[in-house]
Amino acid sequence: MSRFLWVCFDGGGNVPPSVGIARQLERLGHEVVFAGRAAMQDRVRRAGFRTLELTRATESAEAYAWHPRGATLCYLTSPAVAREVHAYAAAERPDVVVIDSHMGAVLATAPEFGVPTAIVMHSFIHRTFEGMRDLLRMQSEVRRRSGFGPIPDIDELWGGRDLVLATSLAEFDLPVRAPWPQLVHSGPVLEQDSRADGLRLPWPAEDPTPLVVVSFSTEEGQASTAKLQRTLDAFAELSVHVVATTSGVDPGLLSVPGNAHAVRFAPHDALMSRAAVVVTHGGHGTAMRALCHGAPALLLVGRAGDQPGIAALDQPIVAAFVEEIGAGIAVGVEAGSPQIRAAAGELLAHDGFRRRAEQAARSLGAVNGARSAALSLSLLTPARRGSAALTTVG
Repeated sequence: MSRFLWVCFDGGGNVPPSVGIARQLERLGHEVVFAGRAAMQDRVRRAGFRTLELTRATESAEAYAWHPRGATLCYLTSPAVAREVHAYAAAERPDVVVIDSHMGAVLATAPEFGVPTAIVMHSFIHRTFEGMRDLLRMQSEVRRRSGFGPIPDIDELWGGRDLVLATSLAEFDLPVRAPWPQLVHSGPVLEQDSRADGLRLPWPAEDPTPLVVVSFSTEEGQASTAKLQRTLDAFAELSVHVVATTSGVDPGLLSVPGNAHAVRFAPHDALMSRAAVVVTHGGHGTAMRALCHGAPALLLVGRAGDQPGIAALDQPIVAAFVEEIGAGIAVGVEAGSPQIRAAAGELLAHDGFRRRAEQAARSLGAVNGARSAALSLSLLTPARRGSAALTTVG
């Protein structure tokens, strides 16, 4: 058995697929220990994995206070976080360290672990490559302005790892932009969020009324009561049933129309298997889950660069892909209820959107992303590569 230390960013699209791969690693006989912020701890423990909390970002909080996203960037780039990860690694003695693609500071010191290291990107990689390059350059500049050394370029941070794993489908990605031999596409990993319990709908199972599923980001920073309300209002005048999973928004703050039901979390596979339309923010995981069930998507997204690199790096790109294959319609994140209603009406009225979503579902159904990712990571274990000593960083 080998031990994996997984340094995870706690974004809504990062934790569930990481847990899904970890489950498959366990089935292969390995142990996985997660390290991340407090926001991640309960979600990972609910899934049955041991977690290590990263707390030392607060040591540098004052240095990053000048930036409007200082708390997040401090966590991603502070040398104190990298030192804390190395201290945990020295204590845990992992055979492999897995690092989320956003974790610039940890990636910068990855060679010092002394064991194989892998990076995981939970989205397209070729389509988002230039955006990720910009993200890491931005991280480097923010870290420099906060009084610390710069972060290397993406070619060193990513290209120097033993494995670069993209949890997306290769045929949906663009031709190679990052021609590293260690780059692997596993296919999407659609693990259910551990906070999603069973859901009893207020309508009979045999009710033929079309079902619309509304699911925006589970990341607290992207929670928007106004966007949810505009969306619910848009469907209030349509002959549909609506289930909205509100996550970071208290359903009690919403005016829920009579044809809708709002809960914080719900099992998305069960809902999307019945959905006529899925309304989402353009996150890779939610969009791929909708396509897996052959459900057309209505995507409310901002423009590329509106939230540089942190919250919405891939959302406009995912939305553009869904439109490219003819399986959905994208509107602006600030779209009003009439525009949302018009786009939804088009999706509901034209069968071509569903046919093209079902075509994508056939491609997605041919892969098991979690198992494929786990098998690729297992190639880095001592049994396959030979053991290496861990170097402790002060």
